[in-house]
Order: sequence, then C-alpha cells, then structure tokens
Amino acid sequence: MITTEIPVEKYFYVCDGTVIKNLNELPDALRNMSPESFAFHVNDEKNDFHNWIKDVFEHTRLARNVKNTKRKETMAKKVFMEMFS
Repeated sequence: MITTEIPVEKYFYVCDGTVIKNLNELPDALRNMSPESFAFHVNDEKNDFHNWIKDVFEHTRLARNVKNTKRKETMAKKVFMEMFS
C-alpha cells in the first residue's frame, strides 16, 4: 500500500466537491462518484486522474494503466489492485 502524503494544494478536487487526498482514497472515491462527475474528469479530451497520478505521485505504471480507461468501475479496480496488492 502506498501512503504518500501530499500537500493540500495537490489534492484532487472532484467537480462535485469531493476531495481525494491520496491514492489510497481513489478507488472508493471512484466507486462512489456519479457518472456525470466521472465524465467531467475523464472523456475523449482528457483524463484528469491519469494526470494526477502521473504528475503528483509520479507513479508512471499506474498512470499508464488508467490512461485509456473510460469506466469508473474499471479504473477503481485497476487503482485498487495496484495500491493494495
């Protein structure tokens, strides 16, 4: 399990007001996120979760694994498997 603490300004602020403080919180946040909120952050033009994982945590393998993921359930599973295996 990766427990990297990051400064508040690097937290992930979901468009619905949810705040994700680290990668360990990401799978549950994704599972609980509305489809509309997920689509705001992940669509044909961008993948904000990929960018956050790559740029803030420099976790290139996980970032690469979620880069083209378009379903929140699939992304949650990929993150969970990486973080908790």
